[in-house]
Amino acid sequence: MIYDGDLLKIDGKVIPYIKQYKVQRPKLWKNADRNMNGDVRATLIGIFPKLQLSIRATTEEELSELTEILDKDYFEIEYFDVQPRATVIAKYYASDYDTELLFSKVRGVYAPFKVNLIPVSKVKYE
Repeated sequence: MIYDGDLLKIDGKVIPYIKQYKVQRPKLWKNADRNMNGDVRATLIGIFPKLQLSIRATTEEELSELTEILDKDYFEIEYFDVQPRATVIAKYYASDYDTELLFSKVRGVYAPFKVNLIPVSKVKYE
């Protein structure tokens, strides 16, 4: 599901350059294998909701502010999670991302890009 960027906070702050984000719900398994019938045998470790952010075109100043946040080792994310139908706060880090200068340095406009936010721990629903 895709959400509006205003529904997401990084370190308690709405970041205006985020157009939207998508929540992916990857599962992490251990001891996974298939038997001769093709049936899977595995233990689910947990769900690790990954957030894919779409960032609009930015100015040099805006991108500088955003990279200062994304380049931290870890930060706190608050986002809406559909499973508990509530906002969730968790520790995350950013994947690699590209920044591309459009036109010229004089104009100082950077291209839109995507970056993934990856959770440090599995989500725990009560």
